[in-house]
Amino acid sequence: MKTTAEVVRVKQAMAWIEEQDKIHLTATVPGGGPVVLTAEETRRLAQRLERLAQILEAVQERSKE
Repeated sequence: MKTTAEVVRVKQAMAWIEEQDKIHLTATVPGGGPVVLTAEETRRLAQRLERLAQILEAVQERSKE
């Protein structure tokens, strides 16, 4: 169950927060092959995952209050 509206997507790679304690990541194309990213797409995915990690930390902090 997704617990935030934040979903990261670069090409066929997607990540989201579940149960307020995990980041889920999928990265496949039809047929089960790998997702192939350029250097720029990889940087963008890394930046978006960093932002998602920050959101997860904030959600966890709020749940402790």
